[in-house]
Amino acid sequence: MSTAIVADRLCKHYRLYRQPVDALKELLLRRQRHERLRVLRDVSFSLDAGDTLGVIGENGAGKSTLLKLLAGTLHPSSGDLRVSGRVSAILELGSGFHPEFNGIENIRLGCALLGLSAQETEAALPGIIAFSELDDAVYRPVKTYSSGMYVRLAFSLVTAVDPDVLVIDEALSVGDIYFQKKSLDRIREFIDQGKSVVFCSHNLYQVKTLCRRCLWLDHGELRMIGDASEVVDSYMDAMRERAKAAEAEDVAVVAHAAGASFLHIEFADAGKSDYACGEPLALRIAIDPGRIEARELHVGVVIMRNDNIHVYGVSTLIDDQALTAGEDGHIHLVYELPELSLLSGLYSFYIYLLDDSGVHVMDKQENVLPFRVRHSGDEVGVARLVHRWRVSERVSEIP
Repeated sequence: MSTAIVADRLCKHYRLYRQPVDALKELLLRRQRHERLRVLRDVSFSLDAGDTLGVIGENGAGKSTLLKLLAGTLHPSSGDLRVSGRVSAILELGSGFHPEFNGIENIRLGCALLGLSAQETEAALPGIIAFSELDDAVYRPVKTYSSGMYVRLAFSLVTAVDPDVLVIDEALSVGDIYFQKKSLDRIREFIDQGKSVVFCSHNLYQVKTLCRRCLWLDHGELRMIGDASEVVDSYMDAMRERAKAAEAEDVAVVAHAAGASFLHIEFADAGKSDYACGEPLALRIAIDPGRIEARELHVGVVIMRNDNIHVYGVSTLIDDQALTAGEDGHIHLVYELPELSLLSGLYSFYIYLLDDSGVHVMDKQENVLPFRVRHSGDEVGVARLVHRWRVSERVSEIP
């Protein structure tokens, strides 16, 4: 099988000058007056002809720079890059378009830049216009186009020239839902035809669906490459861990500043962790308000099943329940479910100490007080809902 793309230790850096005149001084005085910003560092991979590669990573990871290198609009600072066949790309919104030209003039200009002859361009023109569905707007200057119209014109153009390698950046995300689906269907047609596709998107579901392989960039370096599902799942795990760590740090900072925290949380029936559906369940919660007035605090309680299904969540703010401090200066609160309506399963509590807005988390206890519920009967689902059946011979008798 032939290879469409080979990248070997690909690097890209930019020169950053404190002020524009420093570039001239550097040229004349032969002394470095810039800082080097490395965007890509030793990125190596290959893509077989007819294969599909997703590119994922956080903002600033180097994704767009890599795609520009593949499209030929940038050249690597070092390393080797070989791309076989005609490459067509949609990168930044409206890149390559002349704002004063109308849609048709920009199509002709774009086709010429992609290597089509005048005769080939005229033959492709009706199909490009029809796919874009811009109608009479193709006779207007593109500077009057909305972002969605830009995308329609750009995508219709780059996919009409029968490229061997199609490179698509995040630009599709700004289009309307209808045209996004239409565009994704065309990408699938390219894949079915054995074209090579490089697809960059923050929509990880699309990456999993469209791409066989995936490349994960992290701060300009290749973090992982392989099966698209495995790479996307690893990326999502890492992002969740990062978000969890950042949230924990924020909570710690706020709690330290305010001094408000949970003292203890326990079942009212000490030592009990098995319940029957319909049985009462209660928690005792003690809080040290620190330097905050008790009335400015709220408690949120979430019940979670062990398959990460959020069963139910509520707070004292939602229920308009004010908190007050006891004689010892602490807040003593009881959360009670008079009739536990959960069906069989393993559950736990996620409990949050909130400010008066209900937004800022002062302290939290997550995945605590695990408990088991058992029910007799054949109902399925999460909870037993109060219901009734009515049978009537006449439809008019049923309200």
